[in-house]
Amino acid sequence: MIRATSTWLTFKRRFQQICQLSDDTIGQNRLVYSPNWIAAQSALIHFGQQIGLTTIVDNYGNVYLDLPGKDNQVIATGSHMDTVINGGRYDGLYGVLGGLQALHELKERFGTPQHTLRLISFSEEEGSRFKTTFSGSKYYALQQTVPNLTDSDGVSFEHARRTAVSQLQALKNTIVKRPVIPASFTELHIEQGPRLVTSQDQIGLVSGIVGQRRFTVTVKGQSNHAGTTPMNNRHDALQTAVNMITRLERIAHQLSDSLTFTVGQLTVSPNASNVIPGTVCLTIDVRHADDSVLNQFEQSINECLNRVTDPLIKVTANRYVRDLPAAFDTTLLSQNEQIARRLGLSARVMVSGAGHDSYVMNQVSPTTMIFVPSEGGISHAPNELTHPADLKAGIKLLMASLHAQAY
Repeated sequence: MIRATSTWLTFKRRFQQICQLSDDTIGQNRLVYSPNWIAAQSALIHFGQQIGLTTIVDNYGNVYLDLPGKDNQVIATGSHMDTVINGGRYDGLYGVLGGLQALHELKERFGTPQHTLRLISFSEEEGSRFKTTFSGSKYYALQQTVPNLTDSDGVSFEHARRTAVSQLQALKNTIVKRPVIPASFTELHIEQGPRLVTSQDQIGLVSGIVGQRRFTVTVKGQSNHAGTTPMNNRHDALQTAVNMITRLERIAHQLSDSLTFTVGQLTVSPNASNVIPGTVCLTIDVRHADDSVLNQFEQSINECLNRVTDPLIKVTANRYVRDLPAAFDTTLLSQNEQIARRLGLSARVMVSGAGHDSYVMNQVSPTTMIFVPSEGGISHAPNELTHPADLKAGIKLLMASLHAQAY
């Protein structure tokens, strides 16, 4: 009991230290390469060095904490350090610090593993600062680099990356390299949805991830006076956008009950109460486990564009994310099912509706995920909550799974 209490207090202390970096903001804000992000990755490196782990940072700011084994094979776990704007406390960070806690306990209880155990804290997964997703895991696993992108303040990805990563790589006893790909990867994460809470299961064993596509849509009309322009002589970009959104939402319901359709960003110009909007930019996020359904929806977007007949209104769409549905490793899934039963944890097999770094890692290494419940199904929001008992259960299963793989 003393060990269990001490272990939990260590996890809580580390967790609170990183969350406190965002105390002066609404929710958690660790956008990639920001000061809060640099401080968080630096703190993680310090945590790892305190317990004798080898610390590595690559050129994209991914942090690797290794517990060296007796051979060169690597068993990895981890998640991402970045957040969405005004995000929750558990998304990403739980998998990073839960993974660290698992390695810490395994080292104390069982000593040197047969295979090297690695914790990975990926630099960026969310796509909240730059129009790119999974840049950290894509750099590590697929050796993909980000093209010339800028954030909303005009800062280039390349400048932000070099400035931030150089600070991490300058930390004492930090090795600079991109390590070898692991023999397996396990990601611990909150569910970010209501299914585990609804079914009252402690654990979700993830069999795969839905495919997703993201689009930017620009509607250009004609600004004009709100009081003097007759209704039948307007070229209103906002009204055109609203009509498109309404039609696409109706199509989404018709295509599949499990298709999700979201317009998450909308900017209106000139954004004045007495001016007809001349330009509207919006984003579309659509997800489903069947890529053919996503193909149908993308076709519907193009058809909506073609339905605009006003010659003074131009609508363009650009797809900037196309992630195919992914199926995870069945051997790891089966092994985790057996371990969950042995530990007395209620578990269900499920597909993830959110994208994760595991989607990328699955392309190069046998991969699995462990979910724990999100209270109310809420995520990407300051009131994101997972109860301590569920956090502990997830770490317990992760530790047992890593032990089975590495010792």
